[in-house]
Amino acid sequence: MNKEFENNNVRGPINSWFFYTISGYMDVLWGKSKKELFQDHSGTVVEIGPGAGANMRYLKRGTKLIAIEPNIHMHKNLRKTAKKYGIHLYIKSITGETIDLPDSSVDFVMSTLVLCTVDNPLQCVNQIKRILKPTGQFVFIEHVKARENSILGFIQNLIHKPWHWFFEGCHTNRDTASLLESAGFSSIVMDKYNHYSPFIPIIPQIRGRAVK
Repeated sequence: MNKEFENNNVRGPINSWFFYTISGYMDVLWGKSKKELFQDHSGTVVEIGPGAGANMRYLKRGTKLIAIEPNIHMHKNLRKTAKKYGIHLYIKSITGETIDLPDSSVDFVMSTLVLCTVDNPLQCVNQIKRILKPTGQFVFIEHVKARENSILGFIQNLIHKPWHWFFEGCHTNRDTASLLESAGFSSIVMDKYNHYSPFIPIIPQIRGRAVK
């Protein structure tokens, strides 16, 4: 059974303000990778967990963005960002595990720093595969579990509980790389790397492109 997203009237607005405020810094950290991954996106894009809209700056003006965003506190900033970048925004207040789009209906799905947060990541990925057309693409940037017995792994485990609480469900130590590799995509290209920033628990990351 899927759990409904629990909107928190304190942490929700704080996180919405935080992610909207640091969107420029996020561009510094991930802008190059995002431009490369998103450059051939279709006219309609589905984004899982767009938050406050940090990825809209990489989409072509006039793009139709279907935003799967259950955190209602993000919606105001999502609309503000869409207006700024000329994006036609359609918000669905549902989780990634319960996407209500038809089978084989979209060409392009993206997620960045989101699969760490969904309650059931396998079900979310299966939903992504379901809605993708044949040869449709899923592009992603995610932070992942660090190497066993590493300093980063120790830090991830140490800080996991407060991080998970404050960032409303984010797992510092989820093995998303293995999940995607075994998800049954016809092809997947994935880079595994350390992306150093002040956000130490999310230094181990993956980025790539999976085709249905």
